[in-house]
Amino acid sequence: MISAILAGGGRGSRSGDTPKAFINIGEGPLLYYSLEMFNKKVDEIVLVLPTEYVEQWKEKLKQEYKNIAVIPGGTHRQDSVQAGLNALKSYGGIIIIHDIARPLFSEELLLRVIEGAETHGAAVPYVESQDTLKERESDFVKQTPDRDRLVCIQTPQAFTADIIRDAYAKAYKENFYGTDDASLVERAGGKVYLVKGERENLKITYPMDITLAKEIIKKWKKAE
Repeated sequence: MISAILAGGGRGSRSGDTPKAFINIGEGPLLYYSLEMFNKKVDEIVLVLPTEYVEQWKEKLKQEYKNIAVIPGGTHRQDSVQAGLNALKSYGGIIIIHDIARPLFSEELLLRVIEGAETHGAAVPYVESQDTLKERESDFVKQTPDRDRLVCIQTPQAFTADIIRDAYAKAYKENFYGTDDASLVERAGGKVYLVKGERENLKITYPMDITLAKEIIKKWKKAE
């Protein structure tokens, strides 16, 4: 059993007034890119959206996608994913958690993280940092970490159900909020396997990211 939670509850204040899930990057709202990739590759999907959009999109999507639940998100991303975990029909198997704001991942990447989770229990995609990274203290550099030891993490991230459910339970018990799902697993003592990510799997955060995503889509179309 493979389940997917698509986190699309973000307001997207840095990329404009439109919630990220509904930003148009050329072929319709952002959420369709992830839905199309996951639909037929997983057994069930829980799509998490801002509360005021749930009923509209629940009605809109039920004809096209049979194994999907559309639910309201929470105050923070972590709250939205927890709501997604609670809404899954299956309690076991593999659970994939993905940000709707990353629409341009490949089927190969999805399969890599699934295989990684099946083998190691938890798997996340990464790319190497292209920039020198600094740790700051106020307005000054505190130190420069070794870039070869640091990687940039993406979604989709995949976990066995027991590992991710346990990690979320422990995080809430200790009132801890992490920046991604893997950080909760790490904090709970689990090991997270790294699989090769993709540069084009960018996160839509700023207006320039929308422009870049449209250019990537144009390039893909020309290559077809």
